[in-house]
Parts: sequence; C-alpha cells; structure tokens
Amino acid sequence: MTTPNTEMGTIVSHALMAEIMSKLDQPSGFAKLQPNQRKFLLAAVLGSIVPADGKIRDVEMQHLEAHLKQKYNCTPETLKLALSYANTGLTDKHLQKAARQLTELLSIEDRTTLIGLLWDIAICDNELHKSEESLIYKIADAAEVPKKRVVEQQARMQGNKGH
Repeated sequence: MTTPNTEMGTIVSHALMAEIMSKLDQPSGFAKLQPNQRKFLLAAVLGSIVPADGKIRDVEMQHLEAHLKQKYNCTPETLKLALSYANTGLTDKHLQKAARQLTELLSIEDRTTLIGLLWDIAICDNELHKSEESLIYKIADAAEVPKKRVVEQQARMQGNKGH
C-alpha cells in the first residue's frame, strides 16, 4: 500500500483541491479542469468516506487505493495525492460542491457505481457508522443519485461482504 502520510503530500493535495475549487467557482468551471484534476476531484469524493467516522483504518485506505487504481485508473501521482487527502477529508462545503460536479463528470450509472464504492469502503471494516451512512446519502443527493439506487448499492455491497 502507498504510504500517504507525508506532510508534503498533504500540503500539495490541499493546494490542488483549492485550485480545483477556485476553477469550479468560475462560469463553466468544470470544463476548465484538466483530466488529472477531474480524477483527483473524483478520488477526493470517494476518499471522503475514510475519515467520516473519525477513524482512519488501514483496510479502508487499502480499499480506497484498490478502487482508485482499478476502477478509475489514477496515475501514481494522483493516487498518492488522493490517499494523502483522504487522511484529512473534504470540508463539507467542498464535498457538496464536488459531489454536485459529478453530474458533469459521470453518467447516472457511473455515479451509482461510485455510491456502491463508497458503501464498500464504509463497510470494509465490518462497521457502518451513522456518520458514514449519512455522508453517503448526502453525496448521493448532491450527485442526483436516486435513493432507490443508493439502497440497492448498499444491499449489493453488504451481500458481497458475505462472499
């Protein structure tokens, strides 16, 4: 597993997020993001579930890293910055703005899959905290994923846990 706990990585990842949020504040801001910035935004939303319960567990970071590599094909640099950023998480304001941007970046099917990945990370430690569940619903709502699909993804991920 990549070691994300470097002070420089955290500083750089926060600077990158500040740059992304600044662009998103502009008219047609999403179109101004570079591909690596779009991936980082997606990774930051996915990584926001890791510190949601107030604890950062290795198993959650491992699941996050696997999803970012396999599902989103993040570059090593983006992966390193995203894992570093997951240690602190998005502010609520930034998370809401980022989640709303998912409608520009992803189809409804891909947004639904992202919600499933959030459930997977949230339950990979065999605990589902109210704060994690609440965060997933907040992200889903901002990303315009219907509650029915959110519940289906939760059931699917919990079913996969048993196998």
